[in-house]
Amino acid sequence: MQSGNTGLFHAVGAGKTAIMVAASMELRRLRLANKPAHIVPNHCLEQYAAELVRLYPSAAVLMATKEDLAGDRRREFVARVATGDWDAIVMTHSTFELLPMSAGFTADFIKDTIREIEMAVRMCSADSRSNRIVKQLERMKKTWKIRLERLENQERKDDFLCWEALGVDWLAYDEAHSAKNLFRHTKMARIAGLPLSNSQRAFDLYLKTRYTMNLYRGEHRGVVLATATPVANSMAEVHTFQRYLQPNTLRSLGLEQFDAWAATFGETVTALEIAPDGSGYRLNTRFARFINVPDLMTVFCDVSDIRTREMLKLPVPALKGDKPRTVTCKPSESLRTFVRSLVKRAERLKTERVDPREDNMLMIANEGRLAALDMRLINSRQPADPGGKVAQCAREVHDIWQQTAGLKRAQLVFCDLSTPKSGMAFSVYQALRDELIGQGLPAEQIAFIHDAETDSQKAKLFRQVREGKVRVLLGSTPKMGVGTNVQRRLVALHELDCPWRPCDVEQREGRILRQGNECAEVEIIRYVTEGSFDAYSWQTVLTKAKFIAQVMSGDKGIRSVEDVELATLTYAEVKALASGNPKIIEKAGVDAEIARYASLLSVWRNQRYANESEVAALPMRIDSNQRLLVALEADANQAQSVLAADLVVNIHRRSYRGREEIGEALRAVVRSARASISRSARDEVVGSVGTFELGVFIGRAEDEVHLFLRGASSHECRACQTGPALHATLIDTIQGIAPHRDDCAQRLARMRAKLDGLTAELLRPFEHEQRLASLIVRQRELEAELDLGKDEVGSDAVEDVPEKMAA
Repeated sequence: MQSGNTGLFHAVGAGKTAIMVAASMELRRLRLANKPAHIVPNHCLEQYAAELVRLYPSAAVLMATKEDLAGDRRREFVARVATGDWDAIVMTHSTFELLPMSAGFTADFIKDTIREIEMAVRMCSADSRSNRIVKQLERMKKTWKIRLERLENQERKDDFLCWEALGVDWLAYDEAHSAKNLFRHTKMARIAGLPLSNSQRAFDLYLKTRYTMNLYRGEHRGVVLATATPVANSMAEVHTFQRYLQPNTLRSLGLEQFDAWAATFGETVTALEIAPDGSGYRLNTRFARFINVPDLMTVFCDVSDIRTREMLKLPVPALKGDKPRTVTCKPSESLRTFVRSLVKRAERLKTERVDPREDNMLMIANEGRLAALDMRLINSRQPADPGGKVAQCAREVHDIWQQTAGLKRAQLVFCDLSTPKSGMAFSVYQALRDELIGQGLPAEQIAFIHDAETDSQKAKLFRQVREGKVRVLLGSTPKMGVGTNVQRRLVALHELDCPWRPCDVEQREGRILRQGNECAEVEIIRYVTEGSFDAYSWQTVLTKAKFIAQVMSGDKGIRSVEDVELATLTYAEVKALASGNPKIIEKAGVDAEIARYASLLSVWRNQRYANESEVAALPMRIDSNQRLLVALEADANQAQSVLAADLVVNIHRRSYRGREEIGEALRAVVRSARASISRSARDEVVGSVGTFELGVFIGRAEDEVHLFLRGASSHECRACQTGPALHATLIDTIQGIAPHRDDCAQRLARMRAKLDGLTAELLRPFEHEQRLASLIVRQRELEAELDLGKDEVGSDAVEDVPEKMAA
C-alpha cells in the first residue's frame, strides 16, 4: 500500500493469500485502487475465492472461470467486469491469458523491442569480432517482426474484448514463479546455464504490468507478485522479477538490459566438461557465478518483502526427528545389471564416436534415475521388486494409515518421474495403488491428483482429503506442489524421487509443514535406492537450496554464489555411483562443507581488512582526540567562571548586559554578516564573552551564517533569527562545553579499548582454518580415488576451485 509494487516472497504457508486480500480491500477502502484483480493457479480458484469471502463476508467478488470466456459469454463477462463495482475479481492464470492486451498496445511494445534490438545490432556492427552476436540479434529481430506481422494481420472480431476494457487498476498475481520465463535479448545467447526461454504467459503478464503502471503515470504501483520461491533454480531469475516490479530503478542504474545486469552481478565460468557425445572433454563457458550478491539484494529488496520460514517462526507441526527420514532400498539384481550397462554405455561414449542423438550422458543420467525409481519404467516386463521403492513406500503408507485410522489422518505421495497411464503401460502410480489395495487400503481412500481435471473436481478432491475421506493422495510436484492446501489432516509426506529444482523441494514439503495442520508432529520420508543416482541428486539439490536460502535471507557474508548443475553426470561419477561407491556421496558433502567454510573465510578476510584499516587510522584519531580533550578541559573551566557571574558580552568595544540588550546586539551582528556575504566563506572576531572570543562565521548563503565562541577550542552556536533566541543559544553553547568534554573523554576511552581489542583480534587466525585445509586435502584424495580430476590424457583439470577458495 505504501511502497507500491511488491514482491510478496513469503515462505510456503505464511498466509500470502490473506495479505493480498487484505491489501486489496484496504486499497479499495482508501480509494487508492478502483478494481483489483487476483490471478491464481488454475486449481486454486474456488479455494482462493472462498478464502477471500471468509475474510470479508460482505465483499462483492466476481469469480471468473474458463467457461465465462467461452463463445458468446465473453461479451457478457467483459460487460459485467467493466460495469460492475467489484471489490475483487478472481480468475485463473489460463483465464487471465485469454484476455490479451489490445492489438495497438501490444504492437507498440513489440516495435519498441525491435528498436532496442536494432540499437544493439548497430553497437555490435562496429566490432568486427561480433559477427556471430549480430547474427543472433538479427534472428531475434526477425522473430519479433514475424510476431508483429501476425498481430497486425489477424482478424479481430472482438477487438473490444481486451484487458484494458475491464478497468482493472491493481493486479495481484499468485505463484508468480510460473511466469519467470520472460523474453530477453542478449549477446550471451550461446552461454550455457542462462535461461533464455520465452513463454507466452510471461510475455502476457509483462505487458499487463506495464499497462497497470502506466495508469499510475509510470510509477512503481499497482502490481503484486506473490510466490514462496522467487529463485526457482538460478539467481538470474532475480532480474526477471526486477523487470516486472522495478523497471524504472533498473533504467536509472543502467541495468535494464540483461547484459549490463549480468556484467554487474554475474560472471561466466569456463571449465572442462565432458562433451555431449561422451567422446572427450571440452572447454565450456557457463553463466554460473553470481557476484556482488549483497548489492543485488539491496536493490531487489526495495520492492521485495522476503520472509523465510526461519524468520517467521510459523506455528507449523514439528518434523519428526527434526529432519526428513531416509528409507534406503537395496538394489535388485536386475537394477545392478542395468547400472553396469550404463557404465558400459558411458565407457563407449568416452572411447568411441557415438551420435549424441543415439546416446549421450543426459540420457544415461535420466535412465539411471528412472531405474532407481522402478526397473519396470525401463522394461515393463520386469517383475515387481519386493525391496524396491514402490513396495517400501506401500509398507510405510500402510503402517501409517493403520496407526492413524481413528483420526483419519491423510498422506501425500510425490512422484515426478512417472504419471498415471491408461491401458497396459506401466505406471508407478498404478503399481503403488495396487500394492496398497493388496495390503488392505480401500480403493476409494486412494486418489490421483491427475484424475481431477477441472477446477471444481480439484476443489472437491482437496475437500475430501481435508475431511479424511481420501487418505492417500498421489501426485507430481507441478500438479500437487503449488497451492494445494490439504494440510488439515496430513501426517506424512513421501518423496519417491528427487526433483530437479530446489524450489520443488520447498513446494513439496510446504504442503505438510504448514499452518492449519492439526497434527502436532509430522513425518517426511524420502526413498533412496543404493548404488543409484538418488543420494547424489538429493545432495546436489539440497546444497543448491541452502545457498539460495542464504542469499534470500540477506546473508551479507556471501559475496558470490556458484550455481550447481544437476543435468548431467560425468563418466567417472556414473562409474562411482554404479559401483555403489559411498565416496561419491562423501565428496558431495565435502564440496558443500568447503563452500560453507569458504564463505566464512571470505567474511573473515573482509573483516580483517577492515580491522587493519581501523588499526592504522586509530592512533592518529586518538592523538587528535587527546589534544581536543586538553583544550576542552581548559574551556570548561573558563565556561564555569563565565556562568558563575552575570553574563557580559563585549561587541566592538561596547559591553552589553541582560537578555534583551545582548539579544539585539547579537541580532545586529548576524544581520550585518548576512549583508556582507561574498563568494568565499570567512569568519570574523567581533567581540568577547569572558575569556572567549566571540566571532561570526559568514558562509556563501544566508543560512550559512552563525555565531561561535573560541577559547582553546571553537564552539559553534546554533543559527537563530530573533534576539532572545540568539541569547539563549549563546548560553546553551557555554553550558554545553562541559558535556562536550565528557563525551570526548568517553570517546577517547572507547578508541583506546577498540585499538587494544582489534590489535588482539588481528593476532588470531581463521578459526576454521585447519578444518578447511583438511577438507581440501580430503577433496583432493576423493577426486584422485574417483578419477574426477583428470581429463582424457590424465592431465589435471583446468581450474582448482578449492585451492582458489582457500588461498
